[in-house]
Amino acid sequence: MINCERAGIKRFVVATPRELYPDVARAMGRFKGSDSVSMVESFSEILNHRDADGLGIDPSSPCVSFSGNLVFAKSQLARILGAHASNPRSVHRAVSTDRDQGGEIATGPIGEILKRGGISTAIAAPAASLLPFALNGRPEDREEAELRLAKSIREESAHKDAPMARWVDRRISWRISYWLAAHTRVMPNMVTVANTAFGLACAWMFSVPNYWMRLFAAIFFLISITIDGVDGELARLKMVESDFGGALDVVTDNIVHVGVFIGLLIGCYRVDHSRAYLYLIPILLGGFMMCTYAIWRAFKIKGEQAAAWLDKVDRWSGRDFAYLVVVLAIANRLEYFAWGTAFGTYVFALVLIWITGPIASSIIRED
Repeated sequence: MINCERAGIKRFVVATPRELYPDVARAMGRFKGSDSVSMVESFSEILNHRDADGLGIDPSSPCVSFSGNLVFAKSQLARILGAHASNPRSVHRAVSTDRDQGGEIATGPIGEILKRGGISTAIAAPAASLLPFALNGRPEDREEAELRLAKSIREESAHKDAPMARWVDRRISWRISYWLAAHTRVMPNMVTVANTAFGLACAWMFSVPNYWMRLFAAIFFLISITIDGVDGELARLKMVESDFGGALDVVTDNIVHVGVFIGLLIGCYRVDHSRAYLYLIPILLGGFMMCTYAIWRAFKIKGEQAAAWLDKVDRWSGRDFAYLVVVLAIANRLEYFAWGTAFGTYVFALVLIWITGPIASSIIRED
């Protein structure tokens, strides 16, 4: 019900024997007693009439029906709703991919769904393995469902992940998230705070004028980048996403970035004894402020065109640079990154501002 609510579904009807009403209501959690939820003994009760509670739905109304003890992710539901949006007058059915095929999701006009029970629709092969899973009473079902949910979160962010994040980081982070969700009581914000402390420790290590210390700092920072995806994945797995958690992640990421780059510049100064690296610190901070403004400005743009384009901004501003830092640390050439970052931030900000100007203007004209 939480996934449906997040997908924009406003009304819920649950069919169950009347004697089970109290048990079903308790199982609804925060939806118990909500005006958006109704319980009936048969879905046919809700068509073409209104009872004392005002219950009644037009047969042509769009509907998503669930049968079986289904487990599914938000991205899986979005894929099924997307198939419905392409042909809203037809009934689409997605059968669960457990070996019993013990559940299904059907979309379409509610009258047609109840009359025909849904009609099978072809589903693209790559999506088939990610369709919902139904629990059918076997002990291994729960573990399989949890594993599928954990794998699905890789797909949810693939469209905006930078290349190395998609090909390497997510393949590691989702396994960590899965283990934490299945075996611990660790919450996402705990991961955020712990990883921030780890990242700041890397910043201190970068400031030490020792080859091995700075190399390990680069490696640990790369590990920190990978762990950075865990808090968001864990929040989705435990369904505890919040605006505060998202804001905390963004703020702490930027704190770590600033700390690491300043630590790196101090380390370069302590190695080469050139005051130029100290002068680069305020230049770098100015570049960060300019990037912050450019990204804030870009994300204020609204509309479908803007949403698609801003996914690209996410990829461009991703943290694949951590892999470059490791390579330069191995070659003992971290000063290249120091100079490149100090002035590269200005280039990125100016290009972003220049590109988003015409996009914002075209969207305003379309509106």
